[in-house]
Amino acid sequence: MTTAPGFMLPSPDTRVYGEAPSWELNFWRGLICWGLFSVIFIPEFTRDGTGNTGSFWYTKAVAGFRFVDLAILLLASCHIAALGCSRAKTVGFPRRLALPGLAFLGCVGIAIAYGNLRGGSNFFFDWRGLALGIGLYFVWSFWMQKPCDLDFAVRWFAVYMAGRIALLYVLFAAGYRDTLLGVSIPIFDGPALSCIVFTGLLAFRYQEGTKQPIAKLFWCGLAAAAYVIVLLCFRRTYWGELGVGTAILLLLRKRHRLRNAAFLGATLCVAAIVLGNSFSSRIQSLDVTSADTEFSADNADHLLDIADAWGQVRQSPVMGIGLGTSYPTWRIKNWKTESVMVHNAPLHVWLKYGLAGLACYLWFHVALLGWLYRQSKSRTSNAFLSAVFAYLAAQFAMTLGFAPWPYSELQLTTLMSFLLAATVMSETALKHTFGLDQ
Repeated sequence: MTTAPGFMLPSPDTRVYGEAPSWELNFWRGLICWGLFSVIFIPEFTRDGTGNTGSFWYTKAVAGFRFVDLAILLLASCHIAALGCSRAKTVGFPRRLALPGLAFLGCVGIAIAYGNLRGGSNFFFDWRGLALGIGLYFVWSFWMQKPCDLDFAVRWFAVYMAGRIALLYVLFAAGYRDTLLGVSIPIFDGPALSCIVFTGLLAFRYQEGTKQPIAKLFWCGLAAAAYVIVLLCFRRTYWGELGVGTAILLLLRKRHRLRNAAFLGATLCVAAIVLGNSFSSRIQSLDVTSADTEFSADNADHLLDIADAWGQVRQSPVMGIGLGTSYPTWRIKNWKTESVMVHNAPLHVWLKYGLAGLACYLWFHVALLGWLYRQSKSRTSNAFLSAVFAYLAAQFAMTLGFAPWPYSELQLTTLMSFLLAATVMSETALKHTFGLDQ
């Protein structure tokens, strides 16, 4: 029996794979996975700037909870109860991540209390996605107890994403498009694009370690399709995620440099041909210190948005302004007169959760990325772990610039809970089976 190309196990042992799961089990597991993957592609808000919900699922149902909140809470509760009643199923989480994670949750509680004292409201908005993502972590963990379960979930994710990306190309060719700065693009929604970024990094890493012709063709095609669609979407944040993530993968695995360079060059050429001169102009707009042009019209707004938030932090550097509160935006008042979110994750966390919240936020991410890096270099490493590390490191790097913190969006926390649960459970399963140290 041979191991799956994605998971490089120490040896092909029946203790890992055991009996093949029944089709009924695979059916329900696949149904739940695809249902949750679909959440990533349901935009929470419309693009008109009014704050209107983008789908029925995000409308309020009862006591301030949305329909999607209730559905996920019910799903998570059922799985947590099943885990509690089962002796065979376990949930793992690295101890080195638990302490900074719990410390940050404590800072959330303090920020709620402080925001309430300052007359705030809607305290759940800013970290709602984080709370739901924590609940989903238990759902993913329930269905990913063995490496064969993880392999099943990763492959179903790849197949699902291949179908979604193919659909985007079909709709783009048929004229159903979004528009950004006068350029037709396949999709504008940021969380969905970020998921496509991860798909591209995953496929790019898998195609290197796959020898079977059909599998290699699938992974190469999926990588090319994901890379090109991200480039066509004209979103600089996700260009950055894709670029940084790819650079990390190339540094982690230095084989096939010429072939990888040819692949990356080909995807850039395709995007340049489709977008024409606007592509090079958009690349030049990555210099945020340059004056606004047709393709960098929001550079000044991003800088002034950060300046407004920094002014608020300077007034209250220890506690910030607390959750549920807004702050005036004097420098961008022609765009909006007040704001509740900063397009810079560390500054946003400092503003909302105080100095202690910022310290815990950075502590958690340094610990997480350090843990992921060590796992990607360990003897049980695999393509999936490398792709997860590259993606989360690239995402964190981009939030240090002009990207908001990702934990307020359910779409992104759904994806990240899947990645973290798959990573943790892969190591937990191998540790229990072979007695390996994490």
